[in-house]
Amino acid sequence: MFLFCFQRIFGSIETKRKFLTIIMARKENLYKLISSLSKAEKRHFKISVSSSAGNSNYIKLFDAIDKQVIYDEVEIKKKFANEKFVKQLHVTKNYLAKLILKSLRNYHSFVSIEAELNIHVRNIEILYRRDLLDQCEAEIKRAENIADEYEKFSWLLQLMVWKRKVLMAMTSGVASSEVLDAILNKEKEAILKRERINEYWQLIARISDVFKGKLKWNVITHRKIFQNIKLANSLQARILFYHLHYTYNVTNGKSAEAGKVLTRLINYIEKYPYRIQDDPSSYITAMNNKIGHLLTDKDYKPVPALLNKIRSVPDKYGLKDSSSITVKLMLRYYNIELEMFRDLKRWDEGVSKISEVKTYLEKVNDSVPDMYRILFYYQFAYIYFRKNLYSEALKWTNEILYGKFTETREDILSYARFLNLIIHFEMKNIYVLRYAVESTRRFLKKKRTLLDYEKVLLKFFAKISTSLRENHKLLLLKLNNELFSSTDERKKNDILDYLDFDSWISEKLKDYK
Repeated sequence: MFLFCFQRIFGSIETKRKFLTIIMARKENLYKLISSLSKAEKRHFKISVSSSAGNSNYIKLFDAIDKQVIYDEVEIKKKFANEKFVKQLHVTKNYLAKLILKSLRNYHSFVSIEAELNIHVRNIEILYRRDLLDQCEAEIKRAENIADEYEKFSWLLQLMVWKRKVLMAMTSGVASSEVLDAILNKEKEAILKRERINEYWQLIARISDVFKGKLKWNVITHRKIFQNIKLANSLQARILFYHLHYTYNVTNGKSAEAGKVLTRLINYIEKYPYRIQDDPSSYITAMNNKIGHLLTDKDYKPVPALLNKIRSVPDKYGLKDSSSITVKLMLRYYNIELEMFRDLKRWDEGVSKISEVKTYLEKVNDSVPDMYRILFYYQFAYIYFRKNLYSEALKWTNEILYGKFTETREDILSYARFLNLIIHFEMKNIYVLRYAVESTRRFLKKKRTLLDYEKVLLKFFAKISTSLRENHKLLLLKLNNELFSSTDERKKNDILDYLDFDSWISEKLKDYK
């Protein structure tokens, strides 16, 4: 009867599966929150919560979840089977999450300008309710100066509302028209600047429609705010203006102009170091785009200086080493550096750099997103492979093949499997190669339809794993002729950027002369 009702409510098996996935994801929310905490944040939480005698159960539950590698609610219920709170575990978990967030708010009370403004506004409200209007006015002025300097327009609008309220209270409702007009004009200016930023975001949103063929670029480029930089009336608006122009130029094959736009953007942001300190993401993104642009154009000479500039950001602008922004910055820095060594075939330098990267990954292990982890593992494997260090290369392809990377970077998962086949061939692991060919075929077929070049490669490795050495040269020549025969040049270059089959085939053919 229950099953019948379940089917009627949730329909197909696929719908049920999605429903259960959502339920499981919700159960893991607290675990994910706890896992995201740094050691200092965890210590601060325990100190703040332990001050209240009634919170011991929350610390017990916190510690138990914190020790789990993978969240297991069944195990949690077994562990606390004799505790009353386990009967309403979901309620306890919800309250624990609230305690953690409260602790984080206190710990990071001055972690950003937004947090600082939030404290000022709370102070303003407290002072206003106590009728301490002079102090309230002074607090508004302090907050207003910060909001002006950092272009926090939404906060400015709140502050102008408070400024009006305090003014009317101080003048018994008979405020000077000049003073009131000044407040209203400032409020209007903040609204206009915020609206202009929204207009730029709306144009950026249209870019995806251009890429999908639903719109032409002229729908965006005919707008005055695209054409005239003077209409970008705030730092945020100007950053978006440059972003639009960079994307337009890249999309339309104007590489040189795209590079100039990025240089102008970087130079502009650098005029406001205090803004970089508050929110370095725009600055870092601009430099990452600049480096990516240079690598695409094979213009390597300026890259080291830009990489050094990126690496100096945390020290120069006072970012914490453990912050998520700093960690992602360093991951991006190392990935680009390895990519450059790979492009330039500087394998010795690549191998030397791997040691430094591995040390950093171990240091920030819990903070490394899977997207970066799989990229690094592939970079390691490929660089070791090109240095003929096949055992080391195999170790890292295995980390990808047998790791939990099922939902990220399908392209890397595919390239890693073909690199794995090449490594086994080089190591003369013929019996393993036969198995690995079928394993690769099964993996790819589960994901999608096999691409033409993948069919050719799988056929080659299947054939060569059962052939005598004297037939290898003929098979390699055939592979060389057939591999990308039906692949367009752009797609071929994208593939070779990750796994240079052409170079490998040429080198192997020399072995059979």
